[in-house]
Amino acid sequence: MTSSFKPLSQDLSHPSQGNWPLAIELKQVGKNFAARNGTLHFAALTDVDLQVRAGRILGVIGPSGAGKSTLIRLVNGLEKVSSGTLTLLGEDATHYSEKEWRSLRGKIGMIFQHFNLLSSRTVYDNIALPLEIQGYERKSIDARVRELLPLVGLEDKASHYPSELSGGQKQRVGIARALASKPNILLCDEATSALDPDTTKSILFLLKTINRQLGVTILVITHEIPVIKDLCDDVAVIDQGRIIESGPVFDVFTNPKHAITARFVETVTHVEIPAHLVSVLQPEASARGAALVKITFTGQNATSPVISHLTNIIGADINIVAGRIDAISERPFGTLLVSVPAEPIVLQACQAAILALGLTQSLLGYLAPSHADARVYEWAEFLRTPKVVEA
Repeated sequence: MTSSFKPLSQDLSHPSQGNWPLAIELKQVGKNFAARNGTLHFAALTDVDLQVRAGRILGVIGPSGAGKSTLIRLVNGLEKVSSGTLTLLGEDATHYSEKEWRSLRGKIGMIFQHFNLLSSRTVYDNIALPLEIQGYERKSIDARVRELLPLVGLEDKASHYPSELSGGQKQRVGIARALASKPNILLCDEATSALDPDTTKSILFLLKTINRQLGVTILVITHEIPVIKDLCDDVAVIDQGRIIESGPVFDVFTNPKHAITARFVETVTHVEIPAHLVSVLQPEASARGAALVKITFTGQNATSPVISHLTNIIGADINIVAGRIDAISERPFGTLLVSVPAEPIVLQACQAAILALGLTQSLLGYLAPSHADARVYEWAEFLRTPKVVEA
């Protein structure tokens, strides 16, 4: 087989959720495995509906044994669908033969958790391997490998062996190898779980760059919530073989519907009440005490001077107790815990102002006077005292 490669595409506009065709679609998919006695079966996946639009990055997250690995093995044809339909790149692959799968796999790249590099081959030769298997001529292989080495930051490592590389460099080789045949779909099976945090960030940045520049659709399987937060456009949460929640990452993270989703996302959205206040938090207000209010910021509000706006609106000081501002799927999100006077007139004014600013709020409880900022009560007294305006 002889062939030459087209140049890499550049600067593709990122697709929205609804205007690009589906690259991956599972409809009511089930996967059963026979039990040891051969008569019963275990349902690894049940009625799975999943869609990944071309050019987007979707992450599947769930606890161990939820069915993540089985799902990705269906998408690359290593397992057969027991029920439902599997459509890849517009082709119904539900009942494909192994010969048909071999042809389709040329359009699907795979990145593994433990790199799966051949120790006897150099970086160059590991990247070239899938092209050699497909029968491409040496000139085309060399051109493609030389094209990929700088893309993954390994242009000076072409002659090195895996034993001479760091974990992050090994995964970069794995990424380049997965891209060698110019796939439309890239599958990542726990691609960063064997890496340290800094290396993980660099690999996620590389994957996002590849997605944006080449337009490759990426399906990520992970148990790491930061991977979803920093890399993915969309997320599907799986538990006990079923998709329990899915949608754009920002929407799911900031407003989870399922308890399991909430437990996952609280690691990136939750703000702890300081330990010295937990034991003194009360369900009822006390004289000259303070109310502890959680304010959630999303989108543009996350970077606007909300606290100063509130102070100006209600005419009282607001004390920041704890908080965090972060980015989810490249959109700002933040949570603040603040104490405001529990005096009804001030608290009600504050809550009304928070609503007027388009923020989400919840009342967590009340603090006794010894744990409240006494200065804010000067404003409460000021608001309650009739004012005399001199002529």
